[in-house]
Amino acid sequence: MGCSGGGRESGVDESTTSGVGPARPVSIDGDGPQPAAADRRRYRVRSRWIYTGVGVFMGLSVLYGFGLVHSIGRVPRGTEVAGIQVGGMRTGDAEQLLIRELGPRVHDEVDLRAGVVSTTLDPRAVGLSVDWQGTLDRGGEQPLNPVTRLISLVWSREVGIASVIPDARLTDFLEKLALQADFEPREGAIWFDRDQVRSAIPIDGQRLRIESSRDAVLEHWLDDDGVDLVVDFTPTETRADEVRALVRDVAEPAAGGDVTLLASRMRGDGTDPPLTPIPPGRPAPPPPPGRERAVPAEREIETVDPAGPDAAPIAFPRERIGEYLTFVRDGAVLEPRFDADAAKGILEPLLGETEQEGRDATFSFSGSRASVVPAVQGRTVEWGPLLGALPGQLTDVRGPRVLPVGYVGRDPELTTEEAEKAGIREPVGEFTVAVGADGRAQSMIASLAGHFIPAGGSFSMAEVAGTVSGDTSADAVATALFNAAFEAGAQDLVRTGRGVDGPAFPAGRDATASADVGFRNGQATGLVIDASGGGSSVTVRLWGTREYTVRVSTAPRSDVRRPQTRVVTTAGCTPDPGQDGFTARVTRVVQRGDATVSTDTVSSTYAPQARIGCGVASPAPRDDAPAPPAAPGPGDPIRIPGLPEFRIPGVPGN
Repeated sequence: MGCSGGGRESGVDESTTSGVGPARPVSIDGDGPQPAAADRRRYRVRSRWIYTGVGVFMGLSVLYGFGLVHSIGRVPRGTEVAGIQVGGMRTGDAEQLLIRELGPRVHDEVDLRAGVVSTTLDPRAVGLSVDWQGTLDRGGEQPLNPVTRLISLVWSREVGIASVIPDARLTDFLEKLALQADFEPREGAIWFDRDQVRSAIPIDGQRLRIESSRDAVLEHWLDDDGVDLVVDFTPTETRADEVRALVRDVAEPAAGGDVTLLASRMRGDGTDPPLTPIPPGRPAPPPPPGRERAVPAEREIETVDPAGPDAAPIAFPRERIGEYLTFVRDGAVLEPRFDADAAKGILEPLLGETEQEGRDATFSFSGSRASVVPAVQGRTVEWGPLLGALPGQLTDVRGPRVLPVGYVGRDPELTTEEAEKAGIREPVGEFTVAVGADGRAQSMIASLAGHFIPAGGSFSMAEVAGTVSGDTSADAVATALFNAAFEAGAQDLVRTGRGVDGPAFPAGRDATASADVGFRNGQATGLVIDASGGGSSVTVRLWGTREYTVRVSTAPRSDVRRPQTRVVTTAGCTPDPGQDGFTARVTRVVQRGDATVSTDTVSSTYAPQARIGCGVASPAPRDDAPAPPAAPGPGDPIRIPGLPEFRIPGVPGN
């Protein structure tokens, strides 16, 4: 007994362990080790869950079967038609509910929305009606899937109306609607109507899809909120928020308030009013949305006292803001464009009265006396800084919106002091040509009159008054100018002869206006041209201080050429004795005291002018005229009317 008991306690099967190590315990009914308490508890819990799961499954199966049987002949749970819950109802009851709730709306107009276009549809006009049973049939059969049935308890699904449409009237209606609903995208824009801001918010382009929209109407025309038709959209490049920002930040400030240009007037004595420096602070124009713009460096501005008598405030005309400020698209960005040229065109007439045209000192002549007309200081608006600061002021909503106007002074080329020191006291050269001044000659005289040539300076008629070809009156101006300089002793003479002799023009000293007339003022004092002309003559004087003694001598004509004779037989012929061709030479000696400054010889060569003789043209012979008598021969009598015939031997017609 002891040995057997010991073997059971050790759990060793002696028949299976000899020589192979430890043996596994063996459990024998009624004999061996019992399960631990923890293992028995886990077993009981596991068994309880198994029994519970089986029970729940069996319960659910019963419920599923009951629900399945109960739902026979009913609309699937969760079914909704035009916002009306019909799920779980018997089919007949659901149909009556739909007729009761939706029937009164069958003839009501339907709201249709095609993108941004809205309209209404009269169902009767297109023959729309409802197939109530067909609508419920759209809900389908009762689902067998338990998961689906469970979800239907908390989730609804919309079932569209089963509509009856007898013909194509609905399609025709939608095609006509598409004529209004279809349009290309409209980009955002901003413009001005005088001082009123106008803008267009960008609208996407759209195109109505006829067939898809037809299906949407047929399914949803009884919905409370109408029908959204199917539309394809084409987006715009600009954005509505960008347009609104530009209107708020740029357009409305520019047109909504005055910008004062603080200009000034010159004083009565021709001087500028005193200026006071003001700090910078002019706002820069705002950058367009999505862009960055560098702010220009600001500099200190000097301006007149706004409260002083010299101030001239001028308001920018808001009604013309659209000429200056426009909004253009650069790719996908709408940005403001400030036209500086347009602004200058607007402001020039307004600021012109604050400018002053400078004037050089001039001279007036009375008899043999000359007097100085004082110079005038000029100034013009400094447009660069003004136009650069204008955009910032127009769009500034916080500052005073006052923009100082700066000016650029213009000093006269000939000041009053310089004119008084120029030595303009007396005529030093004068010449008159007996040819009336008309046409271009008057314009040349106006350009020459008052022109100042400083000591040592050069003069060119072509630069001052231009040149004129083929005009005798203009030649008279050129000739008078050259000879006045010739008589005054001017140096480095330039001129071209006319090539045609005439009694009004000095031989050898004439000048054509088709080429330049020039000279250099070799005197220590200035020269001023005094030119005048009328209907019978042109006169040019050079005023200055006489320094030279001028002696002029004319050489006899040389290279004389006789004219040819030309007989003119046409009616109205006037005989002309013609004129010899020749070369004329004139020598000038210029002296300062006993010293000779220069010796010049000028010449002109003139072509001969043909001698005109008038003759009688022989009449053309007529076919029916009698033949002329034969020429007399030797021995024929000589016949003289009123005398007896006589003969001279050996003489024809004798």
